Amino acid sequence: MKKPILSKTLGWIILIGLVVLDASLDVFFAKGRGLETNILKPVADLLGVNNPLFLTPIVLVIFYFVVKVGAWLAKKIDKIPVKAEELVLTTLVIVYGIFDLWLILVYFFNFTLFKNHYYLIPILIVIGITYGWWAENKLKKK
Repeated sequence: MKKPILSKTLGWIILIGLVVLDASLDVFFAKGRGLETNILKPVADLLGVNNPLFLTPIVLVIFYFVVKVGAWLAKKIDKIPVKAEELVLTTLVIVYGIFDLWLILVYFFNFTLFKNHYYLIPILIVIGITYGWWAENKLKKK
């Protein structure tokens, strides 16, 4: 493995695919209940949207700002001089990809290890922190 992070272009392409996949799974299997979350419900109500696919641009804008703020924090706090944005983007892709994989397992294979998707949050946080720490160390060694 030459680089522990994705390029910005590849990272955003994968993230867009993951967001569309998540929205599509929500439409087909959960009948749009993903719009009832605390974050998306006010936006969906404001825009009058009842299909999660129509909110994918809003979700991507939110992720854009998450990546920008996360990269700024990584530069200031963790002293990552280069590739901070790619590091945050790659971490988001990994965590969101694992979440989508879990959704696929639930919807297609009735995977019921967790009764509620909120139980997955601490696991995703640990995965994101672990990857971020590992990749940060690799970037600092270069």
